[in-house]
Amino acid sequence: MIILLYHDIDTSDDPSEKTDAATLGTVARLTEFEAQMKFLSDNGYKAISVERYLENMRQNDVSPNQVVLTFDDGHASNFKYAFPILKKYGFSASFFIIADRIDQIHHMTSAQIRTLRENGMEIGSHGLTHTWLPLLDRTNIVHELKQSKLFIEKKVRAPVTTFAYPGGHYTGAMMKEIRNQGYRAALSCILGINTGTTDPYLLRRVEIRRGTGSDDFEKALQPFSIRMYSVIDQAKTALKQFAGLERYEILRHRLYQFYPFKR
Repeated sequence: MIILLYHDIDTSDDPSEKTDAATLGTVARLTEFEAQMKFLSDNGYKAISVERYLENMRQNDVSPNQVVLTFDDGHASNFKYAFPILKKYGFSASFFIIADRIDQIHHMTSAQIRTLRENGMEIGSHGLTHTWLPLLDRTNIVHELKQSKLFIEKKVRAPVTTFAYPGGHYTGAMMKEIRNQGYRAALSCILGINTGTTDPYLLRRVEIRRGTGSDDFEKALQPFSIRMYSVIDQAKTALKQFAGLERYEILRHRLYQFYPFKR
């Protein structure tokens, strides 16, 4: 199963507040996003949420024409731009919310998040503060996992059962803690395809970035292309381990303009 990852969406009349190249690269243009959803619909794909995928896996009922849509951070543009398009095509998706940014500038309100849930969208946790969990001790990791879950559940009046790692960063011990806190699955930023043997607490995703045209989007749905780009992601992982998360992030921002694969 292919899980697609989006963040923000903007337009020329309503540009993103993000300005540096690395973070702006995560913001899809509205015209690109709508064309991508149309491509899925025209080619017989059905977009579903993570919770639906997990249920289909449990029932051994996974279809090759299904794709999972996910949105990280809970940006206001998800409700303003993505939600109407998802409804237009009869798609569902999972939205991973940073708990302490609900009702804050550039992010969705409590009412908007509830509306998403009431219209068949899944609401998951993206942490309490979006702090990279490997930088925290166990007490604070548990606090991020537990309190974000409780806070979002109170807002949406529904269970929160999935988690997306802030920044995509994780450890093996953390995966066990996520299970202990009642989550059924967790999503990484590791590029790859999910199968019946994929650890549900380390689900792979394919990030769709700014400037992804129709040809590149079609490639993002092809296993061969995903495997090819995964080699690049493996090199990034090695660099993270060598340099450390904080130094890696500084390097990524400085070198982004020279990076041929904007991932």
